[in-house]
Amino acid sequence: LGIIVLELDKETNKVVKIVSQDQWFQDPGEETTFTDAFTDKTGIDMDLVKGHSLDHEKIEAIFAESEMILAFNAGFIRPILQTQYPQLEDKVFACARNQIEWTGKGHESRSLFHLTRDHYWYSDGLRTLEQCSVLVKLLTEDTDFDGEPVNYLNELISRANEPLITVEARVEFHQKHLMKKERFHWDNREKTFMRSMGVSTLDRVTKSLDAKGFTGELIERDRLAPSERFK
Repeated sequence: LGIIVLELDKETNKVVKIVSQDQWFQDPGEETTFTDAFTDKTGIDMDLVKGHSLDHEKIEAIFAESEMILAFNAGFIRPILQTQYPQLEDKVFACARNQIEWTGKGHESRSLFHLTRDHYWYSDGLRTLEQCSVLVKLLTEDTDFDGEPVNYLNELISRANEPLITVEARVEFHQKHLMKKERFHWDNREKTFMRSMGVSTLDRVTKSLDAKGFTGELIERDRLAPSERFK
């Protein structure tokens, strides 16, 4: 487990300083072995983790003091962390992969490797702390790959603090093609088009559909608080 603690400016959401960087290994026990492929990629073998364990007291203290948990793929990591640390139940998680409009910024892939490559640098480090460092560097880029000014971290945090809205689209047959372009999916059980999104994304989607002459209706079906996302 790797954790980097950041102190941010409240007004701009830019990093003031890196408070701490920690990494822990966990001995999985005698019945578990790592594959050769895993060891080749990460440099981690059974000898490296033997006798090691996570520092739960320190980790719990970090989580208690943190206002938000940033992750590249929050939908993957949150359930794992909450199993071990139930106090994360009420924390807000931010997902860099899904809560930044990478596609709208011209990126063809949302993988961390491709996003860093698009910014003309990359890292092949696969250990958790190295990946955390890569994510911090990406989120604190001042310009995108076209050289335009950006504040990825501000965008991520702003969207993470939005509720998640599930929207139903009632659409006439001749306009169904618009649903795919705006990433709505067909819910076979409900027999309608659905999409879950934050408030700012809903505003953008609404304006985009209006500009294309959409004559249907968008209906809010459900709303999740920010702390309930990615569970």
